[in-house]
Amino acid sequence: PDAAAADGAAPAEPAAKAAAVATSSTAGRAVAQEGPNRTAQLRQRRRHESTEERESRNAQLLSGAQTGAAAGGNTVPGIPPGAGGGADTPQAASSMPTGMWQCVSWSHKEPIKARQAAATAAQFDLLLILTKPVIPLIMLISLGQVWNSLWSSLVIGHALRRWVPQMSYEAHHLLCSFFGVMHTLLGVSASQVEDYANREHQKVLHLAWSWSFKDILSVLHMCQLGATVTAMSALGNEPSFSASFASGIALRMAIAQDSFRGFSFTRGASSWLEGQMTSFGLSLDSAEETTTYSGGGIGDCGGGPFRMLFGEGPQAEAAAIVLKVWLMLLPLLATMQWGQRTYQAARLLGKRWKMTRFVQRLVLFILGLVQCFLIANVELNASNGPLCNFWVAMLFGCAAESLLSTYDIRGNMRQILFLVMFLFI
Repeated sequence: PDAAAADGAAPAEPAAKAAAVATSSTAGRAVAQEGPNRTAQLRQRRRHESTEERESRNAQLLSGAQTGAAAGGNTVPGIPPGAGGGADTPQAASSMPTGMWQCVSWSHKEPIKARQAAATAAQFDLLLILTKPVIPLIMLISLGQVWNSLWSSLVIGHALRRWVPQMSYEAHHLLCSFFGVMHTLLGVSASQVEDYANREHQKVLHLAWSWSFKDILSVLHMCQLGATVTAMSALGNEPSFSASFASGIALRMAIAQDSFRGFSFTRGASSWLEGQMTSFGLSLDSAEETTTYSGGGIGDCGGGPFRMLFGEGPQAEAAAIVLKVWLMLLPLLATMQWGQRTYQAARLLGKRWKMTRFVQRLVLFILGLVQCFLIANVELNASNGPLCNFWVAMLFGCAAESLLSTYDIRGNMRQILFLVMFLFI
């Protein structure tokens, strides 16, 4: 009997080990337990997004038809969560805030991802119109002629979509500031191209900027861009694109002043730049007259618009001060926002890619300070140069952009407006 019992225990021991292995193995278990946390228990490998999928997602964002997580994280006080684009509900125009406090409190559960998604979708629209005035000048310098605008636009559009890397939203604001600085320098008109082509001997292209309808379209472009990005990111109270472009114009005006040009390094840089431009056959005409502005009791002898309306009394001075304070509100708000974000980025220094974001935000903060200082010192009740008038128009564009940001302007109308701006700018 003892031998029989031993013989029966021998096969029982491997069976017990097999049962223990089966219990500890995960092969026979369910992938995730049923319940509210089932999705969180799933571990999936993130698939790389293809070019077609990315373009489709950007098109949905620009048209206002984006659904799911990309559009469903906005929270607006007083608006049901489903109206803002829940898990299965498209984001509709009714999800836009309607009251003043709702506009300020409009937020997204993941603001960094929301801003980056909006920047990805809006980058092509931003670059295509900003670079269009520069392309004829580049073609004229490098090739000696300007091609048909239709063919050049097709090539440039393909290059911007395929070859330009994706940039952050801080880089987009820096681009607006850069083109604000170079707005009166890099643009070239059709008449200037024709005069340059008709010259027989030494060809020197004289770049002379003057106020035109294209500058009004530039203001409109910044307003439309800011409103579109706000609608896509579902983030209210964001820094204005018009304020960033205007800060570039303010820097251009500040650089042209005698107090800045008196430094030795400034004189050396100016002489080097003039020499380089001459070697390329370029010459700046009437640059000092363009950047002139009144302030500090200088330039206000001839009067201004408020003196024309209210006379020489204190009413004209009071109206100019009220307008100046109103124009400073939104640029000052944008400057404070960039300062606060610079502080946040400074706390994360030492991590990967954080230094780049810190430097970008710091530069935007400094440009905002320069602009606010210039607004405080400029005299609006006087005669100013063309660039100062364009700068004031862009400051008015900050208010227009803020108003448009309370509406969902995406859709067919935005596409038609973008096409009109591209054709005439």
